[in-house]
Amino acid sequence: MWHDHWPLKDYAKVFECLVLVEKISKEADIVVSKIRKITSLQNGNNLMSQPVSYVAVHMRIEKDWMIHCKKLEQRLNITEICSSKEQIIERVGNIAGLKTSIVIYLAVADDLLEDNSILVGWKEGLLPFEKKGLGVLEIYKKQSYLIQSAIDYEVCVRSDVFVGNSYSTFSSLVVFDRTQIMISMGAGERCGLDVRWPSYAYNLEGEAKGTPHAWATNMSDLRL
Repeated sequence: MWHDHWPLKDYAKVFECLVLVEKISKEADIVVSKIRKITSLQNGNNLMSQPVSYVAVHMRIEKDWMIHCKKLEQRLNITEICSSKEQIIERVGNIAGLKTSIVIYLAVADDLLEDNSILVGWKEGLLPFEKKGLGVLEIYKKQSYLIQSAIDYEVCVRSDVFVGNSYSTFSSLVVFDRTQIMISMGAGERCGLDVRWPSYAYNLEGEAKGTPHAWATNMSDLRL
């Protein structure tokens, strides 16, 4: 088990040595390929001769999370942990610079989801897809819950834009991984419109009303 009090730089050293097993990597390849193909076809590019962008949203509105986050808000006396479906959709739609006809992959635990309308209400030009709509549900169903999460994790890390919940361990690790990638690629700025792999927290409001907060891991922090 990992200690929960390691400095982030020590976690970073561990992450640099981790290698995704081929089985999970291949499954993630299939999911990402499906996402990029849909975006490519929507933009009239059947050959996919150029890299095609997509957005991944870790949409934490499942029943187990909503119970947990509401209790956490009460205990901490704050109101910026839980996010409704409507708030997530609004804030993702208000991210500046998003291309039109771009796929929004919704990373959500389907078995725990009680709201079947997550594909409804998105801004024109944003194309929300979950596993069933992509035609990859069977890939996930044959795996354990832990492996399903690992596949989604890889899909989120590879996305051009990631949006998650800053109180979620899954989202936080995705952003941590993406921040590490930016550092290794020599990126100076890690938040803002010109970042190569921007990430956002939809549960926190950004500088402009109705936008998500730009998010990158502070590698100087003493704990994850």
